[in-house]
Amino acid sequence: MPVSFSLPYRIRHSKRAKHLRLVARPEGIELVVPPAISEDRALAFLHQHRDWAERKLSEMRSMTARSQPLQRLENGSTLPFQGREVPLLVREHAGRRPQVQYDGRFLVSVPAGSSGNLQRLALSALFDWAKAWIREQAEAIVQRHANRFRLYPRQIRVKRMSSRWGSCGPRNDINLNWLLAFAPPSVLEYVVIHELCHIRHRNHSADFWQLVAQHLPGYSAERQWLRRNGAALLRRFE
Repeated sequence: MPVSFSLPYRIRHSKRAKHLRLVARPEGIELVVPPAISEDRALAFLHQHRDWAERKLSEMRSMTARSQPLQRLENGSTLPFQGREVPLLVREHAGRRPQVQYDGRFLVSVPAGSSGNLQRLALSALFDWAKAWIREQAEAIVQRHANRFRLYPRQIRVKRMSSRWGSCGPRNDINLNWLLAFAPPSVLEYVVIHELCHIRHRNHSADFWQLVAQHLPGYSAERQWLRRNGAALLRRFE
């Protein structure tokens, strides 16, 4: 049995319970333990059902995130670039296409007279900018890690993804969610490594997680960041 569990959880001993069961709550997983069950057996049950716990906790936090306001790309607001809020300036310019510049703050320029489509144009320009930025960052991460175990992706693609942070295709194409630009740098690195390790293991077995840990020993902190903040980040840019 693993020595740690990456999801927040608590154990509740219940004299009335007849079976081990898990309860998903917004703050984490509750493990309900009957009197005759040892804590070691209960923890083994928790690990055995980790995938279920992850899915339920993600679903619950997604529902909570839906009540939060959407990101408004407007002058004076902020963007959570690399996990910290930075100023956002939006202006009109004489060019025919939206443009994005970053110098410690984001400057989004949209064509003059397009105020009615400002949100759509600004979001599209930001997506194009983030695609190029993430691909460059991801390629550097791959260069640092791929040679160690000969894990070479065919290509890296950055996409809009409604519920996933990354995927690894059957031909070893790595796909990344563009919103990783707005997560901490270590989270982007974790997702790239996660998908890189799927080139070797097409599952979430113990061998897979061991390989992830060989690349990034502290990866559980990044997994927890995504569980706690990922749904809100997805919702923020819907």
